[in-house]
Amino acid sequence: MQIQHSELQLVAACRNVDRLPASYHGEVRCGDLRDATYQDRLLVGIDVVCHAAGWSSFERQQDPQHQAYLEPTLDLINRAVEWRVQRFVNLSSLFVSPPAQRNSAQSTGRPRASWPMLNGLIAVEDYLRQYTDSRTQFINLRTGLYSGKQLNMGLLPLLLARSGYYSLPYYSGRYGHLPIVDGQDIGQAFSRAALAPLDTGYHSVNISGAETPSHKAVMQFIKSQLGHCPLSYALPAPLAELLLFSRNLFGQHAQQPLFTAAMRYMLASAEIDLQPAQTLLGYDPQISWQASLLNTLEALRHQQLNPALSQPVKNLNLN
Repeated sequence: MQIQHSELQLVAACRNVDRLPASYHGEVRCGDLRDATYQDRLLVGIDVVCHAAGWSSFERQQDPQHQAYLEPTLDLINRAVEWRVQRFVNLSSLFVSPPAQRNSAQSTGRPRASWPMLNGLIAVEDYLRQYTDSRTQFINLRTGLYSGKQLNMGLLPLLLARSGYYSLPYYSGRYGHLPIVDGQDIGQAFSRAALAPLDTGYHSVNISGAETPSHKAVMQFIKSQLGHCPLSYALPAPLAELLLFSRNLFGQHAQQPLFTAAMRYMLASAEIDLQPAQTLLGYDPQISWQASLLNTLEALRHQQLNPALSQPVKNLNLN
């Protein structure tokens, strides 16, 4: 909406019109991606698809992500190719790769038995790669930890929900960083991916903030704002993970596990190199991690934290 490209006409695809910003006055195509007829209606006359739908879960057991996310996404990709959509921009995650491989956005993801949701993201990426002869271009955005306004799902809210209740360690050393990215910068990445002059084929890039802060810096910042923080002392990543695992055996939070394997896995990250995204797309993150966290903390002061580890199934239903 902010680009104001002279030849750009936006179409909002959503389940709930009420969730759209009041400043949006473009066309709306409302429906459910699980509905094949809706997908066909959605793609009529569309040149670029920005697929930002997702499923959030940090639990080990098989959740509804196959029906809620994976199957509709694969169907949407196939139909986009059939409708000769020129470009398909996909939302993925930095965490599909292990920490040591995370700076190579072209690396294939590694499935984890402890995190079915992540495996769905990996399956979509693998599916996109096999479309080598398609007229449709595919751009995969591997994003960091969501932050900013209107945030109430993801790792940050889960950490903040545990703030002040426990004495827990944060990670130090090479993998003791948090690749925070603001929602506005994710939006910028989508718009640049939609419009950048690229060759045909598949491209994957990492999308994070301009700086990848350390656990220590983030926890000190949160403490300066709230008077307390989720993780309060430093340990090397392997020791911190072991202690969090042990504490998880003896404690819960709001009838949920204290720290699941998926949450511990997301905590371990090196600094993220944005040069490939800058070169390929012109991506230039504008929101500092401090400013983004201030927006997150301000929003959470006025609403109840969501302690749920998985997106509720009822939210999938059309209103």
